[in-house]
Amino acid sequence: MNTYTILVADDTQENLKLITEYLENDAKESQSKNLLPFDYQILLAPNGEIAFKIAQKTEIDLLITDWEMPKMNGLELISACQKHKKLRKIPIIMITGMYIEAENLKLALEKGAIDFISKPIAQMELVARVRSAIKLQESFKVIEEQKNKELSAKILHTQRQNEILIEIDNQFDNILRKIRKQQRKKEENKSLDTDISVYLNELHDIKKSIKKNIDIEHDWENFQLQLQQNHPEFIQKLAVYQDLKPHELRFLTYLYIRMNDKEIARILNINYQSVRAYKSRVKKKLDIENGISLNDWIVNL
Repeated sequence: MNTYTILVADDTQENLKLITEYLENDAKESQSKNLLPFDYQILLAPNGEIAFKIAQKTEIDLLITDWEMPKMNGLELISACQKHKKLRKIPIIMITGMYIEAENLKLALEKGAIDFISKPIAQMELVARVRSAIKLQESFKVIEEQKNKELSAKILHTQRQNEILIEIDNQFDNILRKIRKQQRKKEENKSLDTDISVYLNELHDIKKSIKKNIDIEHDWENFQLQLQQNHPEFIQKLAVYQDLKPHELRFLTYLYIRMNDKEIARILNINYQSVRAYKSRVKKKLDIENGISLNDWIVNL
């Protein structure tokens, strides 16, 4: 069973009780009828200000807010969430009994709400819109995870390809050293075998071809272009940190697409244990507070 945490903000106790009742009824009904089971953990707030504080401290899957509330109204709450890096992706449904005109709907959506419900609230409509919002959010997560997996697979494939080419290149270097050594001996004895020179030239040509295919920087540029297409907001926000060196930017990018420590260690050609030390250095450079992991920080950037 999937359990979703829903935060409801409304200054009227009757509305809070009604929404809670509707959602609890939906959870019970889905279980009794063997439908796709939904369960809800419902958090309540009497105004937008308290709702915003709760949202910052608790992982929530959906925010339902009234429009007109004291201290911080629904629009102000939405705006505050949009400015907060941790909360901006949370889907928000606006509920109102006063602002029901088309221009009000447009305003709420422009601020960041994904849906709009008019009062009096009907149970069927509320449940349908809540389920729709949750399913839509889950779809976005699946799409994002798939994109990250594709990016990770591509860079790991490229890395493996380069590793093979580098190994072959090293083997050629060893062969070339041996041939040169033999060549020098024959030159000293004035009995140069022309066949060695021919082989030497052929090996040089092959080595040049390998070198052309080992293009780590070009591969990184291609990877960045794909990242720009899939996550343009991440590229823009990361560009703010101008003190970061290129290898540190790469490291953060690998964390952002959720590559694990072993994969990163392989790409950077460092020990698995060294990744943690690397994280610590980058975290200190970014002045990230204690208690906040670098992985969480970069994902929420």
